[in-house]
Amino acid sequence: MTKSTNVYILGAGSMGGLVACELSSLANCPNITLLLRNPARVEHFRSINKSTIYINRLFKDPVEKISNKFNSASSKDINEDIENLIITTKTYQTQNALKDYLPFIKPTSNILLIQNGLGVVDELYKDVWPNIGERPNIYQGVISHGGFITSNTGDNYEISHAGFGDLKIAKFPRDPNSAEEEEIVKPDFLKQLEDAKGLATSVLSYSDLLLIQLKKFVVNACMNPVTAIINCVNKELKSFDDLSKLFMDITNEVIDVFMATNPLLSKNPNASKILDKQSLVDYVVLCGTVWNAQNSSSMRQDTLHLRDTEVDYINGYVVKVAEANGLKADVNKTITNLVKLRLSVNRIREE
Repeated sequence: MTKSTNVYILGAGSMGGLVACELSSLANCPNITLLLRNPARVEHFRSINKSTIYINRLFKDPVEKISNKFNSASSKDINEDIENLIITTKTYQTQNALKDYLPFIKPTSNILLIQNGLGVVDELYKDVWPNIGERPNIYQGVISHGGFITSNTGDNYEISHAGFGDLKIAKFPRDPNSAEEEEIVKPDFLKQLEDAKGLATSVLSYSDLLLIQLKKFVVNACMNPVTAIINCVNKELKSFDDLSKLFMDITNEVIDVFMATNPLLSKNPNASKILDKQSLVDYVVLCGTVWNAQNSSSMRQDTLHLRDTEVDYINGYVVKVAEANGLKADVNKTITNLVKLRLSVNRIREE
């Protein structure tokens, strides 16, 4: 049995809440603390939400409902080193959300990033930990569970777990420029994530995760922006006969750009099979519109609630990499601009 540990979760949205609830289901669960934005949010969670997160498992028939209570804190309440930190904030919020906790993060700390998009760790290494020796142990998580915070739930902090998936984790290299693969070491909190059956967690080498991460990235690059632009839940996309052709246009650019610019991908013997374009498009349709049929994508939720989206770290990131290397990604550029237009129109309508 894995010994109990302290785990902090920064970003108590749908994925953060889901991970917290599944970890708390263990017989020997870790001491979990949700790190909230400020003392007012902490007070609201404690007094109005009764420190409770509710999960509706929509993929169960009948729908299964569970709930768990959690500790909560803001940066003002922390007075000890952070041993294990799971970050599930939006990509663009990561550095700002993390800054108040940096004094408590040491090179021995373990940080797990579970986010959509690419490029966050590169930014953290450049802006926060430029010195290799001062970098914490950073793990990258790729999650395929579908979930969203349920709207209009009054005093309840309620999450809909719309589709059952899995969680793949690998240690991100301290030095991304090194050709040496780091040994797979599992700290206790990773073992606990593996023990939480409701997450279906597995720990991989970084080179293997990279392929899976890009596979998930393609799903996000197709499903998130299109459902946001059209304003629909996932299953409604199936009504469009040429959906696969649309997804192929997006996928073509994603794979061509990353295969041309990432030597780890081009040298990986499994890349041609896992990143086969037609297979990827078939997977996107299956994962997005069948397995997670009831899901409302995170990007759609953001546009509906007038929040900034992560499109610059998904389709926009493809454009950024392409243009930096003299390549074109016109389809993804158009998709990026349409998402921003959708959000802009929604905001104007609410004025």
